[in-house]
Amino acid sequence: MSFYEKYKSLILYYCGQDEFSLRHPERVACYFYYKDRLHHTLLGQKIDKLELFFNEYENLKTYFSYKEYSNIYKFYEDYRYQNAEKRFEHLHKFDIQSCFDSIYTHSITWAVSGGKDEYKRHFRGKGKSFGDDWDSIMQRMNYNETNGIVIGPEFSRIFAEIILQYIDKKVKQTLWDAGYKNNEHYSCYRYVDDVFFYYNDTKVLEQAMSTFEHLLHEYKLCISKEKSDDWERPFITPISMSKIKIDTLLSDFIRMRKSNQDSENVLEDEIAEEEIIDDIDDKKIEEVLECKDFIYINSKEVNRAFKSLMIENNVKSKDIMNYTLAVISTKLESLLKKFDKNFYVLSKAIEQQKREDECQKKIHQMEKMLHRYLDGMIDVIFFLYSDCKRVNTTLKMMNILNTLIIYLGSNYKEKDGRIIKRFSPALRDEIFKKIQNEITIVFKTTSFDINAQIETLYFLITLRSMPRHYRIDSKTLNNYLFGTENDRFDTSKLNTLSIIILLYYYGNTKEFMSDKKNLMEGINNKFKSVNLPDKRKDTELIILALDLLACPFITHNDRKIMCKVMQIDNAKQVLIERYFRRNKFMFTKWTNIDLTKELGAKVSQEVYT
Repeated sequence: MSFYEKYKSLILYYCGQDEFSLRHPERVACYFYYKDRLHHTLLGQKIDKLELFFNEYENLKTYFSYKEYSNIYKFYEDYRYQNAEKRFEHLHKFDIQSCFDSIYTHSITWAVSGGKDEYKRHFRGKGKSFGDDWDSIMQRMNYNETNGIVIGPEFSRIFAEIILQYIDKKVKQTLWDAGYKNNEHYSCYRYVDDVFFYYNDTKVLEQAMSTFEHLLHEYKLCISKEKSDDWERPFITPISMSKIKIDTLLSDFIRMRKSNQDSENVLEDEIAEEEIIDDIDDKKIEEVLECKDFIYINSKEVNRAFKSLMIENNVKSKDIMNYTLAVISTKLESLLKKFDKNFYVLSKAIEQQKREDECQKKIHQMEKMLHRYLDGMIDVIFFLYSDCKRVNTTLKMMNILNTLIIYLGSNYKEKDGRIIKRFSPALRDEIFKKIQNEITIVFKTTSFDINAQIETLYFLITLRSMPRHYRIDSKTLNNYLFGTENDRFDTSKLNTLSIIILLYYYGNTKEFMSDKKNLMEGINNKFKSVNLPDKRKDTELIILALDLLACPFITHNDRKIMCKVMQIDNAKQVLIERYFRRNKFMFTKWTNIDLTKELGAKVSQEVYT
């Protein structure tokens, strides 16, 4: 943060040099609002009309705000992409191989000094500069390694962006000197490390690629041959074609249908803002009782169509699964809003003792219809997920499941504080059991991978948000983690994130007391196996230690043992305990988690979709 504060103007200056870049810092950000698409009626709450549809969550996303695009899919929908297609017949797309793994930290000083030769000639040995300071920070983040930078944070993306902007400028100048002008003889766009080069004359491409390769090599980077593609107009990739067909497929199955099957008149995905219903009359009740709109999904048909779609377009699950689950999430939320519009009228009519028998019969019919639909939808999403168990897809699955859990698990709350019953306990129980069973199957059919742990373990957070009797048991979880149903197991292969998720899931539940005790013993052994100097500079161990000291699910004695293992003296232990009495968490929020908010913040930070 002090580096940002000291050099923010220089960072913005060096990130604003390039015409090719589609995503670069433009100004210092204040904050952003993530607009949750979940209708407030799904929470069972009726609030001020202006706040009816969207609940805004304030999150710190990045230090800078960005231009032009927050996500790569926006480029494909932009006028620049379409305008380039009108003017150029060919597109060469490539990316930089293992960009963050390969970047040489010293190269930042070259990029901000006008090149390697300029730096060596005029700047080297002349005292600490902006580039030298940044080079030093990147090394200290990675055990003083000069080859490769930490993958993930904004800090690293900006570091790479400045280097790549310098390379872009040199390529543009070389092409200019050869008589080729940008947006006349070619157009070039770069999104992080993906480059789109449009052209008509192959000589322009040959000159550009030769220059890119030479400059990237100079900066110890190279082009990925495996991810280089050539396209001719119209520029549509198998992935783009697949997404169009996915939209059509999902639109057919995630919608409210009119009773007249011959009619193409289907309710739109989005609905206009409605007025809050304070009271209902007989006419409104009659309209709902006579309404024949329905929802239906054939999970087997959807799954079969999806498999066929992938084969026809020669795409893999990992290429389209993020997009598919995001579309399902959006459409499903919209569908539930429309369904709830009539269901609320019926629930309120019963509460006001108006035509109770008829309304109760209609509610029973609607609940049966909703049960069949949600049961089929859960089948679909877990079928899709089974072929693509990655962190991003797990988060999107959690988002969908969270929507269902909130929707089914809450009643209507009126402005005057009155509660109106929503769904029957039987409906909730059936769907919650379905979610529990499907997650259990995921654990039973997935091999525990030491390098890919949270992909599956994240589902424990979803289960924790449900009533306790829907969680998976100790034996099933231990069998997944350690290949045994015994009480004793080896925790040495668990990383910090896995340990934190397990402790959160265990909580203070009696069933997991033995597991938690064994886990704490394994954690202490994990720390004891590392000597003190390394312990105190290992990010993972420090994060784990601080989170454990704040964790409300372990004993005071556990905390004292942790302090002893870290060789923290008694005086500092007192200060630590005092700190965590005032501040209830460090990195992990152990209690009072708003899962909707946390998932929204997580999804909002995706750079690629």
